[in-house]
Formats: sequence, structure tokens, C-alpha cells
Amino acid sequence: MEKRSQALLSLAKAKLSRRIAFWIFISIVVIEAIILVPSYFRREQELLEQVENVSAIQARFFLKSAISMATEQELISLAKSVKQETNVVGWAVLNEKNQVIAQKGEQSIVGVNDLRGQDVIRMLDDRGDRYDVAWNGKALGSNYILVIRHNISFIESELVAYVWRIIGLVAIISLFVTASTLVVLGTIVILPILKLREDLDLVADSISCDSQEMAVLRFHSMLASRTDELGDVMTAFSQMYARIVKEIAERKMAEATIQKEKDTSEQLLLNILPCAIADRLKRGETVIADGFNDVTVLFADIVNFTELSATISPVKLVCLLNEIFSAFDNLAEKYSLEKIKTIGDAYMVVGGLPLYRPDHAEAIANMALDMQRVINKFAGELGKSFDIRIGISTGPVVAGVIGIKKFIYDLWGDTVNVASRMESHGQAGSIHVSASTHDILQHKYQFIDRGEIMIKGKGKMQTYFLSDRLTT
Repeated sequence: MEKRSQALLSLAKAKLSRRIAFWIFISIVVIEAIILVPSYFRREQELLEQVENVSAIQARFFLKSAISMATEQELISLAKSVKQETNVVGWAVLNEKNQVIAQKGEQSIVGVNDLRGQDVIRMLDDRGDRYDVAWNGKALGSNYILVIRHNISFIESELVAYVWRIIGLVAIISLFVTASTLVVLGTIVILPILKLREDLDLVADSISCDSQEMAVLRFHSMLASRTDELGDVMTAFSQMYARIVKEIAERKMAEATIQKEKDTSEQLLLNILPCAIADRLKRGETVIADGFNDVTVLFADIVNFTELSATISPVKLVCLLNEIFSAFDNLAEKYSLEKIKTIGDAYMVVGGLPLYRPDHAEAIANMALDMQRVINKFAGELGKSFDIRIGISTGPVVAGVIGIKKFIYDLWGDTVNVASRMESHGQAGSIHVSASTHDILQHKYQFIDRGEIMIKGKGKMQTYFLSDRLTT
């Protein structure tokens, strides 16, 4: 019962139902109106005929009797015997010359000339409440004309009542036909369409879900099988939804594959270039070169690694170097530094670019100290004698991307050369720094003054060994 009430409520709310009901109702009303107009005039004619028939009997009697009348006086006496019914308000007897022989009541508007050889003539006056009927006696062998004037004012009220009866009947028929048609159409067409609309809403809500959730939807429109055109539409809708589910699943798989490949490409690009530089390349920049006034560069080289390579297999050598450099990479990430490159057993990292940071020298110093601990740990685990030599320098550099294949983000400038010389002129297990770096870090770290030494290509330079952080 509740479901039926809900169905009727949905049917009443449906715009299609209201439109169908409106046009059915209007169509029936128009059809009935077309029928009513001639029916109205036919009913009016019937009422007039009824009025005329009442006086027609007396008229024929009078005209037949007038044949035997010798004088007009006898005719007048006969005319006075005409009964005046309730709807007769006047009468008159005319001769062929249109002279009134006898008259009683209201005067008629019909004359002899109006007959024009006709047996009977009927005329309504301008007010519409008087109806004159004239009978020509020649058809019965008489030379007189009898005109009777009728009061037909009651016809108007009778017609009004007749019209209202018809309107009421039309309204009842229209409402009944509209309601019954609406119920039939609602059951066969409208309610299934509403269910189909609910299914469309379900599909719209499920588009954002994954394909598995979409596939388990149960459509209201498919709960009952149909063999008509609407059933074909519902079947086509179900098949379309199945295709959509399949296509969305395939598209999501393709998108996932593309995204995975994109992420892999992004990660590979970020393994080669700094994030900010990679973004500039993706935006279409073809030449990337920037000057930085203050950065700190670190070079590191594993001491005795060449001799070590002769004592272990190539695979183990590569694995060891990979583990060491991976540990260095983790340190670079920890201190937010930018790894530049590795060459053989040498490692290069920089602080302060491509995004400037004021503590770049401290970050490099911290990483250098941690790199020593990492090397000591590996040496202890392997039981081998190898160490690391680190060189650091601070100053201006130029950085940019070179090449179109296997391109690299690299640094140029005197600061890079000095840092390289600090590494090559350093000592195993030491962190050799230039005076520029020492001047920045001298109040936070412990240094050993090495004095002035001869640096290849630079001459004499004051250098220092970084030993540890200052304790507070």
C-alpha cells in the first residue's frame, strides 16, 4: 500500500504527468465544445419548434374554417375563438392586401410581403424574446394569413440550464478520461521513465567510484522485464552502462599506467636534476644557467679504493660503492643539500643552490662529519683499510644544465676548483677546508690550522682541517 501511495505521489509530481493530463483535458474540452455549439443551436431550434407546434394546430383549424366564411365579420368572430396559450402574446389576421382584419395582443413584425409565396415564415425580433410565425392560407384554399406572436423568453433560461448540464457532463467525462488515461500511461510509461531517471542519478553518483562499485548497481527500471519500445530503451540503457563501466575501468587502468610511467620519469628526472631545475625544464626553458654568490662545495674521494678493487670481485665492489654512495645520498637528503655527481669513487655535493639557504656551510660541515662516520662503519664491517678524503670551499659559482643527451646539472667557477684542490691536497680521514669556509664556521666548529700550503694552480693558500663541532 505504501509503495502504491509513493508511486501515485511520484506520478502526481512528474512534469510529464501534468503535461499529459493538461493536454488530454484540453483536447476533450475542445472536442466537446465543438460538439456543444451545434448541439446548442439544435436545442434552441427544438424549443422553437415546440412553441410553434402549440399554435400550429389552431392555425390550421382557423385557416380551414376561414374558407367557409362569407363575410369578414364571421372571420373576425372565428379569429376571436383562437385560444391564447401561455406563450402566445398576440395574433393578427391579414388579407392579401396586407390589411389587418383582426388583431389581439402584441403587434407582429411579419407582413404579407415577407411570405413571398411561402406557406410558413418564422421571424425573431431584435430583442430575441419574441417569435412570430405566419401561416399562408393559400396552401389550405384560404385567402387569409394568420400571424401568431410567441413569448420565447423562457428559452434563454432553458438553454443556459442545458449548457450547464453539458458543461458538467463534459467536466466529468474529461476528468474521468484524463485520470484513467493518466493511470494507464503512468503505469505503462511515466513510472518506468521515473525509475529510469533514478537509475541515471545512480549512474551519475557512481561515476566517481571505481569500476567494481559501479558494476554492482541494481537498476530500478530493470526489475520488471518489458517487451515494448520502452523495454528496448531500458535494455539499451543497461548495455550502455555496462560499456561505460568497462571504458571507465580501462581508462583508469590506462591513467594509472600513464601516471606510474610519469612518476617513474619524474623520479628519474629528479635523480638527475634538482626539483626546481626539473620544473624549469618541463616549462620549456632550453638554456638554464644561474649565478650564485655564496655556496659551499664538497668533494669526497675514497682513499685506497683502487687497491681495494683488486682484492674483491667486481660485483661486490659495485655493491659496496652503491651502499656507500646511497648512505651519502641519504645524508644529502637529511641536510637538504644538492648532490651534483659521482665520478668513479668521488662524490660531489653543494649547499645553497638552486634555492638559497643561509646555513649552507653548516649543512655541508655536518654532512662531512657524518660521511666520516659512515666510512668508518663500512671499514669496520668489512675489516678492510680504507678511508675518505674530503675537501670543502665556499664562494660564488655558476650552475646550469649542459648537454641534450644524458644531461647533467653541474657547477663551474673558482670555488669548485678550490674545493677540488682541498680534497686532492688533503689527508686520508680528514676534512680539508679553505679559509673562506673556515671564516664562516670558526665560531661553531673545531678547526686545526694547517698553515699555508702550496696548492696546484693557486699558489700558497691558508687552509684548515675541520675536526668536530664546538660543544656548547
